[in-house]
Amino acid sequence: MTRQIPLDVFAKVPLFHGFNESECRQVAEIAQCREFAPGEVIISQGQSSQELWVLLEGKCDVTILTGEKNGPPEAVVLAVLKAYSHFGEMSFFHSAPHSASVRAQTHVKLLRIMRGDYEELIQEGCRAAYKIAYNTVQGLAERLRAMDRWVTELMAQASANGQPARPPIDQIQEWSDFREKMLARWNR
Repeated sequence: MTRQIPLDVFAKVPLFHGFNESECRQVAEIAQCREFAPGEVIISQGQSSQELWVLLEGKCDVTILTGEKNGPPEAVVLAVLKAYSHFGEMSFFHSAPHSASVRAQTHVKLLRIMRGDYEELIQEGCRAAYKIAYNTVQGLAERLRAMDRWVTELMAQASANGQPARPPIDQIQEWSDFREKMLARWNR
């Protein structure tokens, strides 16, 4: 279902922080409004699509399948998204399979921006495209900071419970490699 997005919605969405009315109109021209019923999957872990989504109404679960060596995969809920949050940005800006799935928990209304339409904004020199990228980087930095705190807390809890305070060296190296790649790509 596609319909026009009211401009007053943009002021409520952190992804569009700092947008003026003209920039909101530019995004509204390329964005589509979509609706999903409870339980419908919006993006699937392992699938590829370059779409940036903004949740306008309702709630969504972000889940990841964990693969146990001696058992079936289990879906773990990483987050519950509420109105005005966004998702899909990792695959939107870097063409790679989705690292998690997003499923409608309730009836949801979403705004969707397709990568091809976004690239047209860039080619036209629209400031809105650059502001979306800037605001996305801020959101990713906040998530990375939260992940760092979470890992630190887990290590402290393990130490308090008499377990080794540090994970095995291969996990430390894996985390270090991940952070290095992440930061190197943003510094290009």
